[in-house]
Amino acid sequence: MARAEEGVRGKILEVLRHAGKPLEVGEIAEALGWSGDLRHLRRVLASLVREGVVVRIPDYGRRRMVYTLAGGGGGES
Repeated sequence: MARAEEGVRGKILEVLRHAGKPLEVGEIAEALGWSGDLRHLRRVLASLVREGVVVRIPDYGRRRMVYTLAGGGGGES
């Protein structure tokens, strides 16, 4: 795994840990100050989902897929 990807993974996990609610990709990008192409961010999120670290769930109210930490994480600590 590339060093840059590890940094992005850590930042995504930190954002989700302190969010207090599941977040859309756009909300994660905004919290990270991400600008430009979201493909790399989506790729890292997909990797985290495959590994079981992050869960991707539908939010029917917003009609979007949202992401949260597996095991019920994501609340304020």
